[in-house]
Amino acid sequence: MEIKRQDHACNKRLLLIGWDAADWEHITPLLEQGLLPNLERMINGGVMGNLATLQPILSPMLWNSVATGKYAHKHGIHGFVEPDHQNGGARPFSSYSRRCKALWNMFSQVGLKSNVINWWASHPAEQINGCVVTNLLNGVKFGPQGPIVGQGTIHPAEKSQFYGQFKVLSHEIESEQICAFIPKASEIVQDEDSRLQTFANTLAETLTTHAVGTAVMEHEPWDFMAIYYTAIDHFSHAFMAYHPPRMSRVPERDFEIFKDVVAGIYRFSDMMLGRLLQVADDNTYVLLCSDHGFESGANRPRYQPKEPAGPAIWHRRYGIFVMTGPGIKKDERIYGASLIDMAPTILTAMGLPVGADMDGRALVEIFEEPPEIVTIPSWEAVDGEFDSGMHAAEQPLNPAEAEDLLKQFVALGYVDDPGADKEKQFVNAEIECVYNLARNYLFDGHYLESVELMEGLVRRSPWESRFINQLIACYQRAGFIEQASELAEQAYDIRSTRSVGIRVTWLELQVALGANHEELLPLLTQSEKALNENGKLLKRIGQIYTRMARWRDAERVYRRAIELHDEDAEVWQGLSRVYVKLRKNRKAVDASLAAVSLVHRLPHAHLNLGIALSRLRDPQRAVQALQTALQFSPTFAPAHRWLARIYDKQLDNAERASYHQQMLADHDGRQRPADVATRVARRAQRRELPVVLNEQERHRLLLEERPDRADPRKPSGKMFVLVSGLPRSGTSLMMQMLEAGGLPPKTDGERTADDDNPNGYYEWEAIKQIAKKPQLLDEEGLEDKAIKVISMLLENMPYAHSYKVIFMTRPVEEVVASQAKMIDRRGTDGSGKSTTELASELARHRRKVKNFLEHNSRIEALEIDYPTLVANPDNVIPRIVEFLGPERIKNAAAMHAIVDPKLHRQRVN
Repeated sequence: MEIKRQDHACNKRLLLIGWDAADWEHITPLLEQGLLPNLERMINGGVMGNLATLQPILSPMLWNSVATGKYAHKHGIHGFVEPDHQNGGARPFSSYSRRCKALWNMFSQVGLKSNVINWWASHPAEQINGCVVTNLLNGVKFGPQGPIVGQGTIHPAEKSQFYGQFKVLSHEIESEQICAFIPKASEIVQDEDSRLQTFANTLAETLTTHAVGTAVMEHEPWDFMAIYYTAIDHFSHAFMAYHPPRMSRVPERDFEIFKDVVAGIYRFSDMMLGRLLQVADDNTYVLLCSDHGFESGANRPRYQPKEPAGPAIWHRRYGIFVMTGPGIKKDERIYGASLIDMAPTILTAMGLPVGADMDGRALVEIFEEPPEIVTIPSWEAVDGEFDSGMHAAEQPLNPAEAEDLLKQFVALGYVDDPGADKEKQFVNAEIECVYNLARNYLFDGHYLESVELMEGLVRRSPWESRFINQLIACYQRAGFIEQASELAEQAYDIRSTRSVGIRVTWLELQVALGANHEELLPLLTQSEKALNENGKLLKRIGQIYTRMARWRDAERVYRRAIELHDEDAEVWQGLSRVYVKLRKNRKAVDASLAAVSLVHRLPHAHLNLGIALSRLRDPQRAVQALQTALQFSPTFAPAHRWLARIYDKQLDNAERASYHQQMLADHDGRQRPADVATRVARRAQRRELPVVLNEQERHRLLLEERPDRADPRKPSGKMFVLVSGLPRSGTSLMMQMLEAGGLPPKTDGERTADDDNPNGYYEWEAIKQIAKKPQLLDEEGLEDKAIKVISMLLENMPYAHSYKVIFMTRPVEEVVASQAKMIDRRGTDGSGKSTTELASELARHRRKVKNFLEHNSRIEALEIDYPTLVANPDNVIPRIVEFLGPERIKNAAAMHAIVDPKLHRQRVN
């Protein structure tokens, strides 16, 4: 199939910027203060609006829906990690996991160049027409010979070293940079408080993304550029609790120190946006969006669910959408946009067809002159003149890199920490994937698929209340009303349970089953009072009152829910129906418009709008609203009924009236009986209910299964002695001296003495795994020994502990010569670099390590020059004794005997 760009898009480029968790609730006050000038410029020169998210609100799933235009049950990314069927355990979702083409694959097929930076599940890099720097970008490390970039992190691979050098390390963050966000940072005792280190780590990741992204924009040609920033989401998860207004449970001191962090990262994101806009020219569309919002103010959660992905409770349903560029409307707001609309909109802007199998729509209303929307059955069937770049066959991910990313997800709280148990890793990942898939099916209306998946999970983990609750919801949405009610009653004591949400669900089910309303009212009233500050559950109370035709009660509850949170489209839709029933037509119009401005795909809201407009003698607009309802639900009987009435009574159009009467008759005659029969059959249908435990037993097992995780950054009170430096800088000599002085070495003896180290290497092979196995330092008695740690491993030492580091230095020329001699003697391969290049790399690496030691509050370092030590030990040894203390060094005199000047070979003349 030949794909050609439309004429309007020739020579146009598009820059897609992802700000994870960006929210108008935070942005608007900053805009009003003039603190986001670059974003304000975009808004004034383009369109903006809310962006409705999808379910579940998990970033890997959402950003892949942005890239593909498809729901997660189609694109295949179902969370953060998936079971690893090749190696056992779990692995991060990867580009192998995605089952359909992303935008950059589509663009590659038509010869357009794409650059993709830090996108979720983009590792390993696909071989697209352009450049990819994957979401393992922050896994780049630095060794003595430069950046160490994992295989598959950057495409083309030959550019790995160049772009890898832009990685920013947390210890490179200066105090002035931190104080710009946290002015009172100096008041923090870092040995007791890890939040400053968390801040530095996250800022370093942000700077890395921006540095690499802008470098790619400047050095690589592109038609499409996608760059994804985690900053707002990660900083919000870490510091939103301290954002104004102060929450009662937040200490005043903490509030005063950290209250400006979230606003600060928005302002910094705006500065980075300004740099991106400088690179974009007048022929560039710029689309800025977020996958969800982030709770603030009174709506901030007071607890976090004890489950994987518990932090997602902070995520709001609406993100942001801003777009500028040639032919885009100026200074206008759009309504009803969804995350799933981004890919169709981007394809349309770039003059390319939209796949009919995509789940969103192109937002043509953003264009001054709406372009023609061209569709094809599916991009999956397009061969194209060029290759898409998708992986032809799955290959095993690098286990070390996969484990690093898994640790990052654990640290953020999005997945359980399974420890070293591979089988448990596998099972946990499999369960979470099925759970997330079931929720996505439910969101997209695939109720039976969701029911079957959730039944399996409840049977598998009967202690998981979240699975039971989700299965009740699935039964309810699928029409298995009696089944849902029975499961709720088995799992909960409805009248005494602390889960008011389950009580509300049970009330919904009883109303649907035709229970006596008067008998339900006391429990309904009690629940309403208990939920006076919970807008989400008040919405459901309002829906119950609506089903009971208690219109005044429903109006009261809906209005209270709106007072708490005025951006819930379903609340406005419910209120519009109440106003229609009460014949408050102008209020019905306002409520309906409020609903569809938030989420456009609400047929009932469009129906209510049409009814109210018809009653207000505005038939043309009423017809438009009702036809919009039919776009989303073509067999929507009430819409056909009202259209027939309006065309007959108000517009005197017998032909159109007859058409909708016929559609109504067809619906009633053919489809409705089948639908009704299905619903009736399902109401009482007997599916085999999973066996569930009682609420108290489930809670007990939950605490056993998921005990509170100890903070890995909480000070342990332990102090370890480390000897470090570049290879061949005298670390083995120092270990010998400490042993003679009374501080024994931790060594396994695997590396024996040889001509290069006649007295032995004093190494502990296991310490090389310290990044993955921090528990190595839990060994009893290790605090009373000296541990040799190569310089590049110092950053990986567990944060919880403190360290005294003796750092050996030696002229890099001597180090290079000594390393060359050792390599030659061993007959192994070196770096292949010249001695000058190698010396430069080693010097730079050492500067970075020394900077890290200097700025890390948990580390106390003593620098020892190897030539000085060998030439004049009498002056150096007292410094070592003073540094480590006489309790560790009991025999300083014995240390002198170890120093042998003959061992100082490869001297610099």
